[in-house]
Amino acid sequence: MYKDLIKVLGNFGTRRFASNLAPLKEEITKSNLSILFEMYVGRMILLSIVAFFVTMGFIFSMFLFLGGGFLLALMAGLITGVAASFGILTVYHSYPFQLLTSKKKSIEANLPFAINHMGAIAASGVPPFVTFKLMSGIPEYGEIANESKRIVRNVDTFGMDVVSAMRNVADRSPSQDFRRLIYGVVSTIETGGDLKIYLENAAKEALFEYRLKREKYMQTLSTYADFYTAVLIAAPLFFVSVLSVMSLVGGEVFGLSIPVAMRLGVYAMIPLMNTMFLMFIHFTQPTV
Repeated sequence: MYKDLIKVLGNFGTRRFASNLAPLKEEITKSNLSILFEMYVGRMILLSIVAFFVTMGFIFSMFLFLGGGFLLALMAGLITGVAASFGILTVYHSYPFQLLTSKKKSIEANLPFAINHMGAIAASGVPPFVTFKLMSGIPEYGEIANESKRIVRNVDTFGMDVVSAMRNVADRSPSQDFRRLIYGVVSTIETGGDLKIYLENAAKEALFEYRLKREKYMQTLSTYADFYTAVLIAAPLFFVSVLSVMSLVGGEVFGLSIPVAMRLGVYAMIPLMNTMFLMFIHFTQPTV
């Protein structure tokens, strides 16, 4: 019954909002989620409906219990219900994109070293399939190991040839750099080129770009350090000094007494600003 309901809602949603859900379908395909697009949409719609009625009923009952009027309780229930439903839709719609972003970062962080390893394996003269099979057994390479596992699965389980298996994985990869690498391997195989030389050149180029990105980030980090010194070290010291002088003559800051304003700045604003700066540095640094 549950699966049938999800299927009905999924078919309705994919037909009714086909153009709006087209990007979501592509993201689900590339993220390799083990669920059909229609079932994913059906689950998203069903949970959104359930969240709407559950949240609305809870808020409506709570307002009535606390003595609020019927109209106020109904309006509060409707607003929170719509907000909860919209939140579920947003989470479901953005989850494949977040998953793709995470996979892309993992691939691009490990790609220079993985290409170098692949070149060393290819230098021994083994076939490309064996190269990817060996790469699939190295979990330190993150999503590159998983992409290699999919190539091996396409050959061993689905009976594809190596070239078709690589093309299938490249088409679904969220990383353009990895896609370019796989297409280059395919082109080298089809034209009878030297795979060892191609991978060696690709490894040199990838390592050069990796070092370039790191150097660029270090320069950016230097700018961040200057900003931190000026805004989060010098400015708070100036703030505390000014308030200390003002406390001698009395007065208020934004309606607060000087001691209260100083405590608010020292124990709340300064730690909060430092925490936000650390989070900004964490989320903007390149993945290693």
